[in-house]
Amino acid sequence: MEILLENSRSRKNKHVLRTFLFKVDANGTIQQIELPGKSVKPTYKVGEAKVVNIPNKGTYVYLFLLRNLYGRVIGRIIVINDGKVVLTMKYRKLKLKLIDGDDKYVIIIKRIFEQLKIPFKKININKKK
Repeated sequence: MEILLENSRSRKNKHVLRTFLFKVDANGTIQQIELPGKSVKPTYKVGEAKVVNIPNKGTYVYLFLLRNLYGRVIGRIIVINDGKVVLTMKYRKLKLKLIDGDDKYVIIIKRIFEQLKIPFKKININKKK
């Protein structure tokens, strides 16, 4: 599965885009990883971006964060287990909301947000019926 790892911002620093990739080991340790990939053009002018291919074995967490003109941060969190997307969440207004998937991976996301010191008030894991 290919994903985009990017760290870019606009020239006047009004918009900032940041992505992270974490690997979760079998014993529960979470660490940020850097994989080699093909360089591509970033979304914003200043910065770099690359497309990486993540292995099919293991659990990976892809974190996409975008700070807009007003300083608000929105994001999307995707958990990939053995090459399949098992959880998708949204981050907006300091809240994490479950969009689709298995809620047993929410604990991993909570630990990642605490490790990166990203503030959140609430985690909503109620699925729409």
